[in-house]
Amino acid sequence: MRRGIAAASVAVISLFAINASAADAPVLGPDSNLPVPRFVSLKTENANGRRGPGLEHPVEWIYARVGLPLQVTGESGPWRRVRDPDGAEVWMHAQNLDPRRTAYVRAATALHRRADGPTSAYLAQGVIGSLTGCEGEWARFAIGGRVGWVERSALWGAEECANV
Repeated sequence: MRRGIAAASVAVISLFAINASAADAPVLGPDSNLPVPRFVSLKTENANGRRGPGLEHPVEWIYARVGLPLQVTGESGPWRRVRDPDGAEVWMHAQNLDPRRTAYVRAATALHRRADGPTSAYLAQGVIGSLTGCEGEWARFAIGGRVGWVERSALWGAEECANV
């Protein structure tokens, strides 16, 4: 009887371990085979953000800022559901998206020469720059020939840095 209980306990613990490791694995998009969610950037000016995946759906927003960071939250064929820094979610054709990582400054903040080092510049809210790396709570941020470090919490698009 005790052996049966012990064996059942081991089986249950094994199931929890398998489920925990499966939960840690990234979900891959059915069409791109890339992780979802993931961050990308806007490749083209005047990209239509639609209510649904397809040309038959009405345009909700027209995005004109090349480099704007977007978070892919879903896929349907060549269409990607994306979230912008303001939280709006629309569908956009994949050809309008660039895998290069950028970040959006949420509120005015400092650019540091090195993580937790002296300030080299100040960044206004809405500035967009390239995200080139992360160290702990800091993101390496490049804009207009300047490269430095910004606290990740000050940036939209730097929440996840695994693929930078």
